[in-house]
Amino acid sequence: METLKRDRSPLGGAIALLICGVLAGVLAAAAAFPLVGLAGMMTENSVDSFESLPTELTQPTLPQTSYVYASDGETLITSFYEENRREVTLDEVSPLMIDALLAAEDSKFYEHNGVDWAGIIRAAVANQGGDSQGASTLTMQFVRNTLIYSASTIDEVIAASEDTYDRKLREARYSLAVEESMSKEDILEGYLNVIYLGNQAYGVHAGSYTYFNKPPADLTLAEAATLASLPKFPSYADGLLDGEGDDSKIVERRDWVLDRMAGLGTITQDEADEAKEQPLGLNPRAQRSECVDVATANWGFFCDYFKEWWGNQEAFGADERERLSLLKRGGFKIVTSLDPELQDKASEKLADRVDVDDPATLGSVTITPGTGHIRAMAVNRVYSLDQSDNGPRTDGKDEPSNYPNTTVPLLSGNDELAGYPAGSTFKMFTMLAALDEGWPLETRIPSPARYTSHYMAVPGEGDTAYCGSTNADGEKAWCPSNDGNWSAGPMNMWGMFGRSSNTAFVQLQELVGTSKAYEAAVAAGIDFHPDSAVEQNKERGTLDDYGTFTLGFDATTPLEMAEAYATVAAGGKHCEPLPALQVVNAEGEEWTDVTEPVCDQAFPEEVANAAVSAGRCVVGQSAEGTQCSGNTAASYASDFGRPLFGKTGTADSNRSYWFIASTPNATTATFVGDTDATYRSNVATNDLKDAVKASGISILKSAVKDLEEEGWSKPTSDMVNGKNLVSIPSIGCMDPDEARSRVANAGFEASIAPGRFDSDCEEGQAFSTSVTGSAPSGSPVYILVSNGSGHKDDEEKDEEDETPAGPGGDD
Repeated sequence: METLKRDRSPLGGAIALLICGVLAGVLAAAAAFPLVGLAGMMTENSVDSFESLPTELTQPTLPQTSYVYASDGETLITSFYEENRREVTLDEVSPLMIDALLAAEDSKFYEHNGVDWAGIIRAAVANQGGDSQGASTLTMQFVRNTLIYSASTIDEVIAASEDTYDRKLREARYSLAVEESMSKEDILEGYLNVIYLGNQAYGVHAGSYTYFNKPPADLTLAEAATLASLPKFPSYADGLLDGEGDDSKIVERRDWVLDRMAGLGTITQDEADEAKEQPLGLNPRAQRSECVDVATANWGFFCDYFKEWWGNQEAFGADERERLSLLKRGGFKIVTSLDPELQDKASEKLADRVDVDDPATLGSVTITPGTGHIRAMAVNRVYSLDQSDNGPRTDGKDEPSNYPNTTVPLLSGNDELAGYPAGSTFKMFTMLAALDEGWPLETRIPSPARYTSHYMAVPGEGDTAYCGSTNADGEKAWCPSNDGNWSAGPMNMWGMFGRSSNTAFVQLQELVGTSKAYEAAVAAGIDFHPDSAVEQNKERGTLDDYGTFTLGFDATTPLEMAEAYATVAAGGKHCEPLPALQVVNAEGEEWTDVTEPVCDQAFPEEVANAAVSAGRCVVGQSAEGTQCSGNTAASYASDFGRPLFGKTGTADSNRSYWFIASTPNATTATFVGDTDATYRSNVATNDLKDAVKASGISILKSAVKDLEEEGWSKPTSDMVNGKNLVSIPSIGCMDPDEARSRVANAGFEASIAPGRFDSDCEEGQAFSTSVTGSAPSGSPVYILVSNGSGHKDDEEKDEEDETPAGPGGDD
């Protein structure tokens, strides 16, 4: 654009500086007050020296809108603003827009030095005759609006806008000083960015998009004249964007602007007449504001998490309030990690399986291992504040439920929502702790239908999960059982994890300690709610007495489960969930530090790869280095076509159900539960369990379809067979104390297990150990004592020996 010029002689400027202290007060006051009052004002404040310019005028910092985009950098998710604004340079604005504004607001902008004396006198005379005319130059408007928008208190707003002599005098003085310190180009540019154009649009950029959905450089003559008609009369546009209101006033004002432009010679009369024949042609862009006004209602849950993340970043301010204020005022362009195509597919898949009007919450989170980038947060709900027509709550409370509309962070949780009981997905953390402590994949543990554990507690009335005699404290042993009461002989970790043996994993937790399993969960990314049972036991120092941890009685969120399993998928590298790829401020500077993944090595890579190997059994992938003997989700993953591992999990009493599945470059955590009543039993029906597994695999397929296929290294020999292990002595129908002594002498922490177990030995005899084969030196090993259920005396054995075999021999 050609440089804009003005007439500024040194002599003229000097004279202005000498006399304007008087003239500004007299003439500005004349426009606002009756002429009869001039005599009084001539005697005070009329020859004051020029006040120094405040920094908000010399270095104005106006609030600007921040725009939040999906990962493609183009799909607008929402915007955050106190005022809908983005600053532009003169080169970004059509010359027609500049000419139209000057014609409408200040045709002598290049002739005056900030104050239009002749205009003020005309306005004063007209006002005395009953007319109402203004006399503010474009410079004076720039000063007034900038002071208003830079104000931080209500008193400052009043001082900048009140209709008084002092304000007009100060405004005139500032305008003269602004003209001496700023070029006409800078003043005009500042004005273009500060004017209010109605409908919460501040500046020509916001106005151009608000009314015509195009950048200000592309405005036509008619569109430019329409915008130029609004600074004095922004109310003319009220209701027009909603298809309501009367457009006659704005058309009349637009046509006046066009005639003014023709009269000033910036356009021809023919051009003006042609433009006046055109309709307003409003084409408003839907302005999305924060998370309740996102492009797709289901995206609100991701937006909500993004806003929470922003509020926690120290780089954006000293506290949450300051950080969110920066988001609303800073004019940022933010490219998030949200994959819009994956988000839409996942949302559609979940809503197809479980309707939004169903009280069961079906949700899924997809995260990228090794970076923590959140690609999708989908759920069968609508993110909305309007909950007036929601269904009845399942917990009976007299307040809105969460379906179909809610703003509760169903997938990421908050102080009120801890999440949903995790079920057997927590077995991963017990296994990680065991592998990290030196227990190899070949560790073999019996899997009885029911197991009398070492964990003691006072059972509730009718509680069948406890058995045996009651001790002096009223406690009984916790006795978990396998789902369906199946049993099996000693199983290695592949079999234990693939078949999800409750009784074997409780024994494994006894071997490593609940505190170690808890530490593994925290290292992987689980952040337990302070009121959870596990945190309460930790606070009391009784964590290793807490037995139900490995069966997932505690709550977690889908985001945390995706985060934790992504840690395993990434070779033990844990990364905090990250919703942003790029943050660019209003000056075009990229804030790379805040979008850098925050990661640490939570587990050795060989430990993570060994856990992956066991997890591949769950989905029926017997890859090299695995020894699978069972699965819980193979039929759903049979045609996946890529290296995959995962884990299913049923919470006690079917309160929730989970399926976490992962490739090396995408992890998806899918679940079903009841957000209103997370304790409610029988939420996870067989149909909903099927929906969780089918949806989880389908979403993961969509997540990886454009990604390169990757795999994992097979587990090392040390992770399979162990390193520097010590053989556990065999025990066979002997005195329990003698057995304990034998095991202790071999270098283990030996003790007698509570309860009695089925065996062929006589009742009261030791018959085996809790873990067989070999184990790390110093490990806890329990002596199992027989209940005599399978014992037969010599006479019974003789009778069996004499019984002839049936036809065909032994089976």
